[in-house]
Amino acid sequence: MLVQTHFPRQLSRVRYDQYLASGWFRGAVMLYKMDLLCFDNELYSVVNIRLNLEKFGFRKGQRKLLRKAESKFKICYGIASTNKAKEALYASHKHRFKGFIHGTLEEYLNAGFQSTVFDTREVCVYDGEKLIAVSYFDLGDISMASLLGLYDEQYAEWSLGKLTMLKEIEFGLASERKWFYPGYILDKDSSFDYKLKLGNMEYYTPAKRWAKIEKFNPDNTIGHDVRSSTQKLIHALEKEKIPNKPWLYPYFSMGYMGPWNAYFMRSPAPIELGHDLGGMMVTAYSTEEKAYSLFRIHPCPDGPQFLNLEASKEFSNSEEYLNHLYQIGDIILEHGTIEVLLDQIRTWRKKPNYLPPA
Repeated sequence: MLVQTHFPRQLSRVRYDQYLASGWFRGAVMLYKMDLLCFDNELYSVVNIRLNLEKFGFRKGQRKLLRKAESKFKICYGIASTNKAKEALYASHKHRFKGFIHGTLEEYLNAGFQSTVFDTREVCVYDGEKLIAVSYFDLGDISMASLLGLYDEQYAEWSLGKLTMLKEIEFGLASERKWFYPGYILDKDSSFDYKLKLGNMEYYTPAKRWAKIEKFNPDNTIGHDVRSSTQKLIHALEKEKIPNKPWLYPYFSMGYMGPWNAYFMRSPAPIELGHDLGGMMVTAYSTEEKAYSLFRIHPCPDGPQFLNLEASKEFSNSEEYLNHLYQIGDIILEHGTIEVLLDQIRTWRKKPNYLPPA
């Protein structure tokens, strides 16, 4: 499954260690696994990484940054909390976030609940009385997971995002934790690669094992499989002179969540073939089934009630995304070969009410 979710009612630190070591993330009050992400007009694989603190030592540049910041600012740890200053930092930072975004910091941490099962801490950085940075991290038994870093962009020269992650690592070393999970990178070069500069990382392999990051091969990712298989389909359609429009569909995760998941499209890279009286016809590759499908989709009229997050502006500003929640209609072909798929498309295009993509 491309997406898995779990809402724990109880969670021991040891159990949280196990989730982190199995490639799970924490988001608000749930744990989730997501193999693919859509943003920056591209489909990426998520690559979990972690740092072994027992083998970690601060590098010269990192020690220099820590000393410089500690001589200038007040830096302190505490139990995670929100206030007006932290919410203001979050609001000013939202334009930098990718994908789907919580409306407030409070929602990000607690999703409206008074408490959670997670033991969440914070690092705060003050210039005098002014809060200029805050980051949040969860504690397991022998692990810790970095969640979110916020900083005042007027202090960009101080590398406050990097500083707070180093202070998190410092906390982990002082509390004798073994693993530091800074989140993920992607299977292509991206703005997330700064995390690799923290130290010698391990990554979570497709075989569900941890290995040295130097052994990472992007050709073995789910993202590469979906991208290459979708491109193969596009070439086949173009060879047959069948009009098509490739899309990215960031809402695909909704097809894996909640009791309504069977109704929503779960294809992250669908290809529009046109319309008929029954709706939009699309084809898509399934990495789980290693096969192609043909089906109709319709915009979900009740979409907003299922989405508690804000979509980043790029989803509406770019022409690469299907920027609505879509539900599945008629399924013409489920999990077939390209050859069988093309036969079905040829038959469908002969109908008098066929319209090609706009």
